[in-house]
Amino acid sequence: MILTRDETHHDTEEIIAFFFSINTRNQRTITMIVETKEKDLRHPEGKILLRNGKVLDCYPKSSQPQTIIPDDIGLDLSCEYLRIKGEPKKTIHKCGREPWEELFFSEAFFLYDHKEQILADSRMFLTPLPFENNLAYSGTSGLRNATLGVYLEWWDECEHAVIKMDDQVQALTYFIAGSPLSGGNHCSAVDRKGETITIQFSPFLPIWSSFMRINQRYDEAKRIYQAYTLEETISKLRKV
Repeated sequence: MILTRDETHHDTEEIIAFFFSINTRNQRTITMIVETKEKDLRHPEGKILLRNGKVLDCYPKSSQPQTIIPDDIGLDLSCEYLRIKGEPKKTIHKCGREPWEELFFSEAFFLYDHKEQILADSRMFLTPLPFENNLAYSGTSGLRNATLGVYLEWWDECEHAVIKMDDQVQALTYFIAGSPLSGGNHCSAVDRKGETITIQFSPFLPIWSSFMRINQRYDEAKRIYQAYTLEETISKLRKV
């Protein structure tokens, strides 16, 4: 499935310039100027400020990191991401997925339908969904350690991340992989039956840049505050 749109303008927060050159030794050098982070954002002490303006109380972890290195986008030096890299292959189950992934696929639309409750509880909001989203050349930087709340805000704000037919939501994008230079991409979405599909977006820029901006917004919160596991979040929602 290839998704396209005719819009040619982008939000000013999504202005991203990539400069590509090859030096005399034929080594590729990429200089990135990226304006994805929200400027002057300050979360209140012990709380997180959501995109909709709501403030959630948070609960500090018993063990706090001594230092926090920002998850900024940068050139990947491992040479692992010199091309578009799809979802990693797993060996835990015959289907190649980890238990939390199977749970997410089967309950994705249940979670989507309960977004109001999730966006009202910081521990649900910070529930980890560690899909290995990645970009060619910069790898997973800026996209690491996404949470359930990050995805819910992204699905609300990036209309093309939610696949619709006849105005009905049919699938939710959960995995991003592509090149910020060429725009080529191989992303994945989960449908209402819990089955996954491969999709391509054109243009790709609004997809990854909007996700990165939201993900980076909660960078510190993910390190210092408590979060429910996906299983715990679903269990608590079913008791509501």
